[in-house]
Amino acid sequence: MSQQPSGWYDDPSNPDLIRYWDGVTWSNHTAPKKSPTLSRTPTASLPQQDGPSQGGRVQSGQGGQVGQGGQGGQGGQDAGRPPMPQGSGWDAGHGGPQQPSAPQYPGWGGQGQQQGYGQQGQQGYGQQGYPGAPGYPGAPGGAANWMSSIKTTADGVPLASWGRRLGAWVIDGVILVILTFFLWRLLAPEVFTEFSRMVDVASTGDQAQLEEATRQMTDVVNAASLKTGIAQFVLVFVYCIAFWTTTAQTPGKMAVGISVRRADRPGPLDLATAVRRRVLSLLGLVPGIGVLWGPLSVLDGLWPLWDDKRQALHDKIGRTQVVVGKQPRNRS
Repeated sequence: MSQQPSGWYDDPSNPDLIRYWDGVTWSNHTAPKKSPTLSRTPTASLPQQDGPSQGGRVQSGQGGQVGQGGQGGQGGQDAGRPPMPQGSGWDAGHGGPQQPSAPQYPGWGGQGQQQGYGQQGQQGYGQQGYPGAPGYPGAPGGAANWMSSIKTTADGVPLASWGRRLGAWVIDGVILVILTFFLWRLLAPEVFTEFSRMVDVASTGDQAQLEEATRQMTDVVNAASLKTGIAQFVLVFVYCIAFWTTTAQTPGKMAVGISVRRADRPGPLDLATAVRRRVLSLLGLVPGIGVLWGPLSVLDGLWPLWDDKRQALHDKIGRTQVVVGKQPRNRS
């Protein structure tokens, strides 16, 4: 693949600018395609002084202007400053004839400086057309395409990725497991008593006593499971509703920088929307179909991976979306 020659090309990240390609990669030098002076003063050749071009000098307007000659002359362009292409319309003076030259950047020379013509033969700028940006790796041409591929809400807020949502779910899950442990300690202390006795029996190596202790442990857990199960559902319900309606962020969502909002407007959820978003979890309490809650909850969690709006099933029921960032407190 042939090397693209250095020069000024259309900026691949901004159609209103041109950017200098140094032959290997894009530089930080940019300039508008047309300067503000182009519309009021037509571009013209810089008047030549009498006498040979070698050693000739010209007085330019404010800030000094580079002549057409001189790539490599002593009085030529400052080191590190690429020449501007013809037709850019940049001129250093006000009202005088314009000649393409580099715009004034900090550190490239103050006002009143004179820059001589180079000692090489005259060669005008812009003799070749300026093609589009060369497609080398690292060129910023794909930035616009990448930005346009970001999924957003109807009003332009970026949607949270599935990875962030998974991270928030894990963090909230750890918090809820800790809270559930203390809930069981409070509501069913006999479970922990039987568990300690079963561990003591197991240490004796008596198989018959261990089987009896295990059976008693199972009976105690089954007896306590109804009240603790309902209490655990209420705990998760209150945990979610309280955060969704106040900050729109559970602690897990706060940690990963995302929040939940209604699909049609920003702000924390109203109570009705928050309850509707949790209604799918009620299936886990319904006798006969509670066994379906396990596979359904997995499907619910994976749904944003292929959904165009990145909504889980409970988001579709609640008409909500999870977005990047916080929500404003004052709801409209």
